[in-house]
Amino acid sequence: MFIVLVAYFLLLVADATVVLDVNTTVGESTVLPCFLKTPTLTDLKNLRFYWQDEGKCVLYSFNEGKEMPEHVNELYRDRITAFQQDMIRGNISVKVKNITLKDNQKVFHIFAAVFDSEGIRRYILEHRKICQITLHVAVPYKNVSLTVNKETMTAVCTTQRGFPEPLVKWRLSDKSQHLLDLRDVHTTAVQDPKDQLYSFCSTIDIHGGRSVTCLIHNPTLNVTLIATHVLNKGEAERSLPGWAFGLVVAAAVLKA
Repeated sequence: MFIVLVAYFLLLVADATVVLDVNTTVGESTVLPCFLKTPTLTDLKNLRFYWQDEGKCVLYSFNEGKEMPEHVNELYRDRITAFQQDMIRGNISVKVKNITLKDNQKVFHIFAAVFDSEGIRRYILEHRKICQITLHVAVPYKNVSLTVNKETMTAVCTTQRGFPEPLVKWRLSDKSQHLLDLRDVHTTAVQDPKDQLYSFCSTIDIHGGRSVTCLIHNPTLNVTLIATHVLNKGEAERSLPGWAFGLVVAAAVLKA
């Protein structure tokens, strides 16, 4: 009984749909990877597969040795290529070019079937979903600006024209470094309704420290932009809490 259960579990694992996330950038070409877990094919005429999105629009269709462009939806026409030289080894991936933000969060499914030499489907490779891929598209933030207002002792960090909405962190440095609590950070992100890109502004009050650093993170690209402002002596003294600033003034008077 135990052996039967193990065999059944392995069959389920072998038949499981591979679920992946693919991150990319607007304007790039991106591979949607998928591989058949089968022995090497001897003839592409024994292979049938197709890719479609969550709306069942076909990206790519291959049937018994031939591409089927007439099945491809106009959204993907002239944008998709496959790797026919590698299909014999089970590579049924496709490459999508001219990625736009309209492709963001799209979910793609690939269905495949393999026939034996006589055209009869093998049971473990009967028509089924092989892979499911979610596409995450980003626009990189190119730069970050950090300014300090000496009168109000506030720091302002801005960046523009990126996607998705960035994650911001602030770091103050003195003898050690520490991140500011998000409750002490005032952040506004505005999305342009025309192109969906974000502009971003974050402000903090500076309390102590010798330098202030703004970190802007793009979660899709896993890229962090960093800007640091080193406080001069006057700024550093102004940034101290009231009681500490009083001690500095008193010490200066005594020294004089």
